[in-house]
Amino acid sequence: MQEIPNSLKVNEQRVLKLLIENKDYTFREIAKLINLNEVSVRRLHNKLKQDNLFYNVNVPNFPALGYRIMMVQRIYVASPFLIETKNIIRNLLGEWTNCIDCHETYDGKIISRSVWRNAEEFKRAHAAFYKKFGTEWLQREHIDMVPLDHADRLIRISELVF
Repeated sequence: MQEIPNSLKVNEQRVLKLLIENKDYTFREIAKLINLNEVSVRRLHNKLKQDNLFYNVNVPNFPALGYRIMMVQRIYVASPFLIETKNIIRNLLGEWTNCIDCHETYDGKIISRSVWRNAEEFKRAHAAFYKKFGTEWLQREHIDMVPLDHADRLIRISELVF
């Protein structure tokens, strides 16, 4: 595995910032914006990608797919069951195919984000999950409901500082 550099050169920073700013920029457009030739921009792009300093990702447009809310759950696992946290996460991911992120924190919590068509759909799935897997491992849970109707983007990077 190649070692990731601690700092980027100025032109590498400039290219990376533009790639993040607008994924649709062509090499020619980037070259014009930072006053380099297209071959240099292509070379820097390939080097940054080879060094794993960025990657491309496609994020679904959840509202266009019919999802109206995102549920953000903070699930606190009771201390005797902390060893089961990975299994609990596996169960969540297995039951809820609409779970877009589920991970454990260092302090015995599970953070889960899932998208739903409406609150009733979530309530039914939530109840079915606890009925199937029990609640003896659950210390407490906090749930936030985020409306997606006006969310044009779920991932937003406004500024990158090197």
